[in-house]
Amino acid sequence: MEEEYNFEDYAEQYKPKKHNEVKDIVIAWLVISLCFTIVLSGYHLFSSQLKEFTIINFLIFLGVSLIVTGTSFILHELAHKYTAIRFGAKAKFVKWKNSLLFSIGLSFLVGFVFVAPGAVYIYGKRLSVKEEGITSLAGPVINIIMGFVFFGLAFLGLPAIIITYGIFINFWIALFNLIPIGPLDGKSIFLWNPIIWLVTIAIPVLFLFVL
Repeated sequence: MEEEYNFEDYAEQYKPKKHNEVKDIVIAWLVISLCFTIVLSGYHLFSSQLKEFTIINFLIFLGVSLIVTGTSFILHELAHKYTAIRFGAKAKFVKWKNSLLFSIGLSFLVGFVFVAPGAVYIYGKRLSVKEEGITSLAGPVINIIMGFVFFGLAFLGLPAIIITYGIFINFWIALFNLIPIGPLDGKSIFLWNPIIWLVTIAIPVLFLFVL
């Protein structure tokens, strides 16, 4: 989800060790789904909704979040992975345990979803600035497309909770990852093409804060 790491820039020992990539993705998916459930249901610490907490409602919100995040998060990571592979590199997703724990804590304490569950690690080939920018762009673009899909589904009579979660989760994942700092996707995109970065980040900003 974050900026893809090209391991040609690092020592050999920094290459991802053998691990279960599917397991890492599933764990990250479950944690991010929980975080969105806490925030969107209003069950965080300082929310008045917390007084109305019930197991049934929580499980309903969690179920919807799992479905929506299962598409938005997983497709985001796969977009990074297979774009990098298309450029001739190798890639695998690795979860960040500490970041996952931090995400849970932050969502419960202040109602903010910190979408940094891990990263697609790229190795085997040094990507050019353009290739890395395009690879980073692939994830947020998938989320923007999915956000528009859910927006369109609103006219087909789908339950409001699914539409709300679908739009918010996808545009939030896109916006968060487009921040041009640290290991986030936005940094590589900005370094490659600031205009494309500006146009891309304007879309989730528009849907989340203007419309």
